[in-house]
Amino acid sequence: MPSLHSPSRLQLAGVFLIASSVLTLEISLTRVFSVTLWYHFAFMAISVALLGSAAAGVVVYRAPRWLESDRADRFLSLFALLTSVSILLSFFLLLRIPFIVLNIRFAGLGWPQTINLLLIFLVALAPFFLSGLCIALAMSRWSRVSGQVYFADLLGASAGCLVSVAALSMFGGAGAVFAAAVVAAAAALAFGLPVENRRWRWITAGWMIAASAWLIVNHAFSIVTVSANKAGGVEPPRVYEQWNSFSRVTVYEPEVWGIPFGWALSTRYEGGDPGHALLLIDALAGTPIQKWDGDLASVEFLKWDLTSIAYYLKQQPNVFIMGPGGGRDVLSALAFGAREVTGVELNPAVIDAVRDHFGEYSGRLYDRPDVHIAVGDARAYIAQSDQRFDIIQASLVDTFAATSAGAFALSENSLYTTEAFVTYFDHLSDNGIVTMSRWYQDDRPAETLRLVSLAMSGWEASGVTDPAGYIIVVANKQPTRSTEGVATLLLKRAAFTLDEVGVVLAESKRLGFDVLYAPALPTRGPIHDLVTAEDRAVWIAQYPLDITPSTDDRPFFFNLVRYGDLIDSNGWLSGVYTTSVEAVYVLTALLLATLILSLAFVIVPLRLTKGQTAQAPQTRLLGYFAALGVGFMLIEMPAIQRVTTYLGSPTYALVVVLFTLLLFAGLGSRATGRIDSASLVSRLGWILLGVMGLGLIHALLIPQLLGATTQLSLVGRMALAVITLAPLGFMMGMPFPLGMRWASERDAATVPWMWSINAVTSVCGSVLAVALAINLGFRVTMLIGVAAYGAAAAVAWASRREAVAPAESGRIETPASPLAQNQESM
Repeated sequence: MPSLHSPSRLQLAGVFLIASSVLTLEISLTRVFSVTLWYHFAFMAISVALLGSAAAGVVVYRAPRWLESDRADRFLSLFALLTSVSILLSFFLLLRIPFIVLNIRFAGLGWPQTINLLLIFLVALAPFFLSGLCIALAMSRWSRVSGQVYFADLLGASAGCLVSVAALSMFGGAGAVFAAAVVAAAAALAFGLPVENRRWRWITAGWMIAASAWLIVNHAFSIVTVSANKAGGVEPPRVYEQWNSFSRVTVYEPEVWGIPFGWALSTRYEGGDPGHALLLIDALAGTPIQKWDGDLASVEFLKWDLTSIAYYLKQQPNVFIMGPGGGRDVLSALAFGAREVTGVELNPAVIDAVRDHFGEYSGRLYDRPDVHIAVGDARAYIAQSDQRFDIIQASLVDTFAATSAGAFALSENSLYTTEAFVTYFDHLSDNGIVTMSRWYQDDRPAETLRLVSLAMSGWEASGVTDPAGYIIVVANKQPTRSTEGVATLLLKRAAFTLDEVGVVLAESKRLGFDVLYAPALPTRGPIHDLVTAEDRAVWIAQYPLDITPSTDDRPFFFNLVRYGDLIDSNGWLSGVYTTSVEAVYVLTALLLATLILSLAFVIVPLRLTKGQTAQAPQTRLLGYFAALGVGFMLIEMPAIQRVTTYLGSPTYALVVVLFTLLLFAGLGSRATGRIDSASLVSRLGWILLGVMGLGLIHALLIPQLLGATTQLSLVGRMALAVITLAPLGFMMGMPFPLGMRWASERDAATVPWMWSINAVTSVCGSVLAVALAINLGFRVTMLIGVAAYGAAAAVAWASRREAVAPAESGRIETPASPLAQNQESM
């Protein structure tokens, strides 16, 4: 039986520390998976954490003797210690399990790949399972004062947000994982101090010292590092590496090639190469740091690159560059005589590399008086600016790094939406030009087609009735160093004149580029057909890939594959189509792995425990908790993604969004203690209606509020984000603990079922939320989540007359694992 006394401060500190360790580990693994596997797999960390918690709950309820006072203290400390040890051991194994994502491109997702993925899932599960045992045991032992334990858990999880941000920046990916092990070791010591065994106290203290020493030594000597093995090869030597909460930035040895680096350099250029260093984000998205001596004449080759074609139409322009990266676009603007260049880069580690570590190498480019570089979201910066620019440029700007909120493959990108293009239109000078470059080949035009459809949609939303006269598209089908061709879109605030079209045509002929579309020119091909289509919506719908204009509600610009497209096997082995197919296959694989491991670790053990089929009332409760698990994720994850886009900084979003949801969900859960058992079910129905109402507000009204307040300062946007998320977190924190009380008062034996079914459906719901958002958008995803809560409300209302009064001995709370609840809030 659970002990009735309250936990000591040391024991509460232990709960706080183990919860902090879990969230630090989860966020750190998100970053590690994005580097070692691919950004597709970063999402897996959330599923692993949820499933580990669910499996731990089953074990705790099958071992009631662990709750006896003379054993519980030792088990709490033991499980925390094993968590710390397993973090280290599982991480070493994860770095050595072979899984080559590029094999999916050539061989599909075969059994060897699936088995290795399951193995990765299983190894990563171990520390979450052990930490789940620790917290579930604490919550069960002190169930009558669970509010104290639950708050310690929530505060620890909130602290884990901050610890992960600091640890990733200070120690890198491996060091952040080791830091999580140190925190878990501290939890073992806190739990172990009350144990009447001096030897055990020395063991826990010694392990914490050893784990801390390992963290320091590894940081000093880089004994264990995270290397990319996406293609199965060996990563080149790194001369610079910096981690943060949403990426790993590396720079490899500077190279000197026979020709200069250029994504779309003309094949007719015959000059030499000054040299460059390649900077990569998560070992995938690349940007060159150009070697420069300060003389603009030495980088004349930049005028031969397709991405610079817009500068032939402007004299001494005021330029804004989205995602300047290593500085190549900034240098191009200066080479064309720009009077002022403003660049906004999302990743501070990139700016640090160029400005500090490669400052001399890059000619102190970012320190020039006519160059202004800021860290932040480019779209948010433009929205808040009172300037109007002659050129707004984005050259091959991707967001392939996995976001901390668990965003999936080809992560959402707020730069490529209809609403973003309206912002660009409003901040152009009267004859200003937006220039964007994307991949293009004649047999793979889909990404450029989507960019064109997006540009036309954005200009129409800005009041342009016939955007066909405002567009020019030029392509370099045979770049010198890239396996892909590149197309550049020129989108003018006013219609292009015949003289301007003539200049673009003449320069394109000189440089060996092809004009795919320009007003008054007799062009051919899919770009021309799209721009000139009588019914553009019909043309887009009939195109075999998804080239619909992306929006803030569905901002997955890079995902070109509809699920129905997978039936067609022709042509998917090339280009960006391949990348999208890989994303969908990985999503399917994650769902399959989750279902298999859920059966193995949760459902089967529970069936063995129960020993019989659930009766009708229990079946109804199972439906209730399944609806909560799915509904929570379908509402919460789109809400997080929207606010992340709104804040414009992944780091601030991680801290603000997760902290707010964790804190206010805990407050909501604690508030349920004031609801008496006699009115529990009827109150529960009203609370679920409240969740539905807030869900509808977030689906239908909050997007308009966020869109209308993008000009607020970062502090103002953060405050508004907290105000919008707090009520949602508060209300969504109530149905689960109330449901657990309801189940406990009916039949305590059903509690493991309810706990685990909710956790398992939360795992599936987290994957489903991303799949629905990519294909249907955030609004529809949230509405489906509201419908799931509606199903739960229907169960509550239908059962209100069947509510069972609590036992005469008084109600004993049997709350769900806070770890599961914390991960649901992610």
